[in-house]
Amino acid sequence: MSDIAIFTAIQRLVHGNGALNHLADEVDRFGQRKILLVTDPGLVKAGIAGRALDLLAGREVEVFSDVEPDPSIETVIACADRVRALGCDLIVGLGGGSAIDTAKCASVMATNPGKVEDYLGIDKVAAPGVPKIIIPTTAGTGSEVTNVAVLSLKAQNTKKGIVSRYLLADTALLDPELTLGLPASVTAATGMDALTHAIEAYVSRFAQPMTDDFALKAIRLIGENLRTAVHNGQNIGARDAMLTASLYAGYAFGSAATGMVHGLAMPLGGQFNIPHGIANAVLLPHVMRWNLVANLPRYRDIAVALGETVTHLSVREGAERAVAAVEALSRDVGIPVYLDDLAVPRSAMDALARDGLTNFRQVRPNPRDVTYEGLMDILDRAFRLEA
Repeated sequence: MSDIAIFTAIQRLVHGNGALNHLADEVDRFGQRKILLVTDPGLVKAGIAGRALDLLAGREVEVFSDVEPDPSIETVIACADRVRALGCDLIVGLGGGSAIDTAKCASVMATNPGKVEDYLGIDKVAAPGVPKIIIPTTAGTGSEVTNVAVLSLKAQNTKKGIVSRYLLADTALLDPELTLGLPASVTAATGMDALTHAIEAYVSRFAQPMTDDFALKAIRLIGENLRTAVHNGQNIGARDAMLTASLYAGYAFGSAATGMVHGLAMPLGGQFNIPHGIANAVLLPHVMRWNLVANLPRYRDIAVALGETVTHLSVREGAERAVAAVEALSRDVGIPVYLDDLAVPRSAMDALARDGLTNFRQVRPNPRDVTYEGLMDILDRAFRLEA
């Protein structure tokens, strides 16, 4: 745990069933503005973007809906160009992590010079961006309350992040009803993404009391509700609990950071186009098992939060229960077990490990010292044993 605790949070959060209906009021708090609604084609087709537009009737609103999964730098450039060309001075980001991160990055690129690549890393953004209201439609990324955005670098076949206080939303609007239509597979992947955020934040070297509290609450809520949300998707109680868990996990990792699950998931997604939540979910138990020895008591706490009884077990046995509990949850919600299941070849291990070592935002917080050999060990365990 770090000796110095720094916790960042957004200024305004509107949360509850039907919260989307308050969108116009939240927009009007910023005064007369020209608005860009940033979303994706799926939400346009599903009519959710249309609902937002109806709620904003009578106001100047333009739509940018060309957001792809795992958004690229090129998409951010196109969105920021749209902000400037139209003279928009308020952004509404509606969607999953891809639409949200595009909106956040376009916000700062519209007001800062240079290339997107200039701002990859930590605290490189010099000036505030266009004000933004963020509305998540999945329960996973927590991006609505973080100072982080992750982008795909297509030319390098990897992903990298921007970290800046100027990426924080001015307002986040959380409505669990918007998640009712999520397919089971998306619910599972995004839910396991949130669990990864919470677990990695709790064992992070930068953990602190505030992030610990949010992380454990998130882990507990996910353990109790993800199965129901996946297999009974109309259960609004489970949906609300998962959206709250994603929020808590976002608060946790937004200040405590993530570790090498994310450090390896980013090149995995960049090289093989694997959705971020799936990459995290498959890697999570394998990285946990490798990290255990660095902080057994904390992994034991995670087991307890996931509902495991560890009273009569040794600390190590209790910690191992955390890995078993995560594996059981993954199986129950249909997450693949091994990288083989994602059509990733063993021949990719070296490139994945070397790329993972460059992700200093994940290397530094990871509870166990990260080495090339260690990452190769994790990746080796993430494949089925060869016959």
